Amino acid sequence: MAQTSMVLVFLLFAASSYATQGVELDSICKQAENPTFCLNLLNSKPGGVAGADLVDLANYALDVARANITTTTKLIKRLIRRNVNDTEARDHYRLCLNQIHKGALNKVEFTQMTLNSGDYQSLNVAASGIRTHIELCIDGESPSDTPYNDTSLLPTYANVISQVVDIILIISNNL
Repeated sequence: MAQTSMVLVFLLFAASSYATQGVELDSICKQAENPTFCLNLLNSKPGGVAGADLVDLANYALDVARANITTTTKLIKRLIRRNVNDTEARDHYRLCLNQIHKGALNKVEFTQMTLNSGDYQSLNVAASGIRTHIELCIDGESPSDTPYNDTSLLPTYANVISQVVDIILIISNNL
């Protein structure tokens, strides 16, 4: 009987700690533009989210952003090679290479440093810079620019990065 009570107490404790973590994820992800994406991303954290705090989740999201930027950079380089004779496409992809590979990746590193230093008030501004570079790639550098009609996978890849940044921004508001 004592063993059964111990197992029951352990299960109740484990269930309540999981529920507490689930509520935290739910409260974070319900603020996201795409709550399902948010939940899927945060629940994919290696080692799980049980016991993870907001800083752990922000670090994980930054790692995901970094990996997606690297993958997107490879895509852009392929698109530049594929569009050698299309000046408009080549110029667009070169702009994106600069904005994503240099701009967004540098902002991820700066955001990581801000998070590591515990400067949570500046974290939101730093993370917003990542999104700015993604938007400059997709929409152009000037409000008067006509966005390039990109039929490649680049807009989809950029959207994924933006959704990850959205999660980082939400987390930063809760730190």
